[in-house]
Amino acid sequence: MKKTDAKWFISVTYELLVEQDGEEICVEEATEKEPFQFVSGMGFTFDAFERQFDTLSAGDEFDFVLSSEETNGPRDEEFVFDVDKSIFVVDGKFQSEEVYDGNIIPLIDADGNRIQALVVEVKDDKVTLDLNNPLAGKALHFAGRLLEKHPATEEEIVRFTPSCCGCGGKKECGCDSQNDCGGCCAD
Repeated sequence: MKKTDAKWFISVTYELLVEQDGEEICVEEATEKEPFQFVSGMGFTFDAFERQFDTLSAGDEFDFVLSSEETNGPRDEEFVFDVDKSIFVVDGKFQSEEVYDGNIIPLIDADGNRIQALVVEVKDDKVTLDLNNPLAGKALHFAGRLLEKHPATEEEIVRFTPSCCGCGGKKECGCDSQNDCGGCCAD
């Protein structure tokens, strides 16, 4: 298949392996029962990952490594910083059942985007957060099989079109359009 603007529906199984302490460990798996599915060119996965399937056919096995530059980028120590512990106080009580060393917590940035933060350390008056992707700076080794590949149908494109709630703009949830949630995203 040559690279074109055509959209392809792709379904794969894989194990995602990363190096940790000198050996590769599996950190994620997509199985035949629960495969990873996407429509190419829609931003659901890394471009370098999508390109690996350009010349493969259904049933083909694959085994490839993507560099951190092709995926999550390098670790950035500027994304590790302290915040005042007081921002995690609700009704006069620190939220220790959610904010503790090693836990991932949801945050909202100044633009309203949802992000995940790793709590590195809870100190007396500060909390150290790490906003790096947990796989930043790591090469990603994918090994698996291409289950299905065909030109994407209009239904598949709609199903994989980013929208507020996954309704594909069918307004089942009260969306005014694919870009206007009508409040459903808060659910």
